[in-house]
Amino acid sequence: MQTETRDEMRERIIEAALKRFTHYSASKTTMNEIADDLHCSKASLYYYFPDKNALHLSVLEKAGEAYFVELETAAAGKSSAYEALMEMISIRHAFGKRFCRLELFKVLRDKQILNSADIFKYARERETQIVANIIRKGVENGELITAEPEKVATLYIQSMIGLRFSMSHNGMSDDISDEEFETVRGWQTMLADIFIKGLKK
Repeated sequence: MQTETRDEMRERIIEAALKRFTHYSASKTTMNEIADDLHCSKASLYYYFPDKNALHLSVLEKAGEAYFVELETAAAGKSSAYEALMEMISIRHAFGKRFCRLELFKVLRDKQILNSADIFKYARERETQIVANIIRKGVENGELITAEPEKVATLYIQSMIGLRFSMSHNGMSDDISDEEFETVRGWQTMLADIFIKGLKK
């Protein structure tokens, strides 16, 4: 452990926390358990993260970055806006199922983590920009017609978020069933289809 750089150890802690949070949920994981996984003391964790909330936010940022990289790669590799938006839905669905125990909505709802609202605002804007680029590319290649790709992308993302929230019976909740997950995916697929048809020449 002494030969590791500070950044390497910090990354190991985030990886260990991500693994535990994904399997057991963030709220049911203790700092002691993460320390045990890493064969280090709990004090070592607090050297890198002041509390569990700070570690939780770093885990969400890591998962989010992986999500956006996959979205951007998929969008760049598709020849049509329709294919790109459908692939985004598949990726969103896969990440949602894989990381449902990270308690994203709990963080937003409880606002216990400093600057979490700003970070999630940035995430929403980044996803909106990916969609705007897809639409812009569709306009350039003659697939779509719109003079306002940014506004269309904003409307699209807000609509997608609304469909997800519609399944949260008590506001923002991470607890939805597999059946509800599939329902949301079906709705989002239909919505993307409607959007694309409305923008086609």
